[in-house]
Amino acid sequence: MRGIIRTFTFVLISIFSTNYVLTSLFFAGDTKTFLVIAVALTLLYYLGKPLLATFGLPTRGIGFLFIATILTTLTLYVLTIFLPEFTIMETTLSDLIIFGFMLPSKSLTAFWSALFSAFIISMVYTFFEWLCASKK
Repeated sequence: MRGIIRTFTFVLISIFSTNYVLTSLFFAGDTKTFLVIAVALTLLYYLGKPLLATFGLPTRGIGFLFIATILTTLTLYVLTIFLPEFTIMETTLSDLIIFGFMLPSKSLTAFWSALFSAFIISMVYTFFEWLCASKK
């Protein structure tokens, strides 16, 4: 039970941080839709690792991040089909300055918005999971 609550909390933080960075996920002001999306992603991440391990796929590192991004993108797309209140909108990435180098702003289509949103969700979730990993 503690693992599900922890996964749910990490997914909530991931969705909030994605909306802060990209503002591409639109829930139509409905808390129920937001919770359904959070529960769906929680199930994906909670059940995904054991399934990936069963098939011999990576459960850590860059390989897992790549697979998690693809699965999250597919999950978000399926949720847009079944939940009419949930949409993935076109967005614009603002200018980003890293160590003095400026990356210019970029307009993203709905597909790229979904892909970048899924990447941010996967990356934030994986980071928090790494922080709370037990030493074996």
